[in-house]
Amino acid sequence: MQNDWLTKEVHLPLCNFLQSPYPLKKLVELPRSFLKTTIASEFYPIWRSVNNPSIRVLITQNTFDNAAKRVYGIRSIFEKHELFRALYPELIPNFNSKSIRWSNEIAEINRPTTYPEGTFEAAGIGTKITARHYDIIIEDDTVTAEASDLSEDEIAPNMEDVAKAIGWHKMATNLSIKPETFERIFIGTRWFQEDMINYVLNEPGYAKFFMDVYGRRFLGESKEEEAIYPFRFNNKVLETQKIELGTYMFATQKLLDPTPLSRMIFKPQWIRYYNVAPETKNILCIDPAIGETKRHCDSAFIVLGGAANDLMYVLETISGQLSPTDQIKLAFALMRKYGIRKLVVENIAFQEMLAQAMELERDRVDNKGVRINEDVHFSVVRETPGGKDSKDARIKSMVPFFEFGKILLTKDMKKLEKQLREYPYGKKRDLIDDLAYCIRNASYSKIRKKVEVYDPNSFEAIIKSLDEKANKGESPWARAREYSANARPSIW
Repeated sequence: MQNDWLTKEVHLPLCNFLQSPYPLKKLVELPRSFLKTTIASEFYPIWRSVNNPSIRVLITQNTFDNAAKRVYGIRSIFEKHELFRALYPELIPNFNSKSIRWSNEIAEINRPTTYPEGTFEAAGIGTKITARHYDIIIEDDTVTAEASDLSEDEIAPNMEDVAKAIGWHKMATNLSIKPETFERIFIGTRWFQEDMINYVLNEPGYAKFFMDVYGRRFLGESKEEEAIYPFRFNNKVLETQKIELGTYMFATQKLLDPTPLSRMIFKPQWIRYYNVAPETKNILCIDPAIGETKRHCDSAFIVLGGAANDLMYVLETISGQLSPTDQIKLAFALMRKYGIRKLVVENIAFQEMLAQAMELERDRVDNKGVRINEDVHFSVVRETPGGKDSKDARIKSMVPFFEFGKILLTKDMKKLEKQLREYPYGKKRDLIDDLAYCIRNASYSKIRKKVEVYDPNSFEAIIKSLDEKANKGESPWARAREYSANARPSIW
C-alpha cells in the first residue's frame, strides 16, 4: 500500500514481524502516532486476505466506533485503490449485490465459501459476540485515553478500564475456529506499570515487537537519543513534546517506559471506590489559577466529605481553565449542591483576591438590604503555604490515608487518579495538591442517635397500657367478656 509516512527504519521491521508465521501470538508495542494501527489493523488483515480469501478477521478496539473506522479503512482500499484493484480483481466484491455484506461493521470480500462471519469485522470490548468464530483476532488499543471537557487534556485510563479489557481478552480465547492455528495480535502503547500490555506480557507464548522514539528495541538499551522517525518526530519535536507531555507521559507514551510500581508514591492498589456515599460533613477546597489557555495551570475544585465511619469520600472533582467569574459561580453552585459551610483557599496573591471576592459575593445585598445569596453560609479558611509546608510535603502527607484505605473515590475521577499515579513525574498536580488541603481541613459527621418521643395518646401507648392492666387483673376486656356472657337481649 502506498503511504508516504511509512519508513524502512520503523515500519519494515514491523511488517516482517507481523508476516512471520510463528509464533501465533504477537505483541506490538510502539509509540503513539507511529502508524502501528494502520499497518497492523488495516494493511496486515488485507495482506492475509490476499493470501487466503477465506480468512476471517475480528478487529477490536476500545469502542465499536473506533474499530469500525479500521474496517472503513480496509473497505477504502478495496473500493478506491486502483493498483490494488488491478492486481487482485478476483477479490473485489460486487458492491451492487444485495447479498454482499459490505459495511463498517462487517465486510465480506469475494471468496469461494460463505461463512456466518465476514472477512473483516469490527467490535468494541463491550460488543457481545455469539455464534461467530475467527482465524485472527486483533486487539488494538483496547485501553486508551479520554478527552477532558474543561482542559482538553487526555485522561489516562484507570484500573477499571484495564479490567474490562482483560475480561474481553480472556473471553476472546473462545472465539477461535481452530485453536492450534488461532492467531492473536495485541497492539498498544504504555500507560502505567499495571496496564493491559503488562498483562499480555505475562501471558505465555507472546512474541514482542518493541521500538521507542529513539529506535531502542528493548528497555534499557544503550543508544544515542536520535529520532528514529524524523519524518514526523524529529529531535526538535521530541524535545517540545517532553515539555508539553511532562516527564511521566513522555516516558510512557514515547519511551514506552512506565514508572515501576516500586517507584510510584501512590500505588494503584491503594485506590478504593464507592458507589453511594453515606451522610457526610462536606468542605470545598479551591486551588485557583489565573489564565484560560492550555499553557496555564488548571484551577482545581474538590468537595470532600467526612463520614461517621472515619472514612473520607471525594464527592466531586473539577479542574480546567476557568475565568475568575466562572470560578466564583462554580464555587457557589457546589456549596449549594453539597450544603457546604467551610471553604478552603490558599492565602497568596490571586487566591487571596478570589477568597475576598467570594466573601463579598456571599454578603452582597440588593437595594432593599436583603442578602442575594441568603441560602449560602460559609466561612473561609485561608491556608498559607511556604517553609516546610511545600507542595510536595503536602501531597506526600496523603500517603498514609490512601495506604490504609481512608480515602474513597468514584470510578469516573480519572484525572485525579492520573495525577496520583504519575506523581512526582507527572505534568500537573493541581487536583492532588487541592486534595491535600481538603484532607487537612476535613471533619467527620456524627452518628445521629434516634430519640424516641413517647406519646401517651398514641395507639401503641393505649394498647400497651391495656395489656399492663390485663396482667394485673384489671383489664377492661375481662369485664366486657363477663358482661357479654351474662347479658340478655331486652326482647326476651
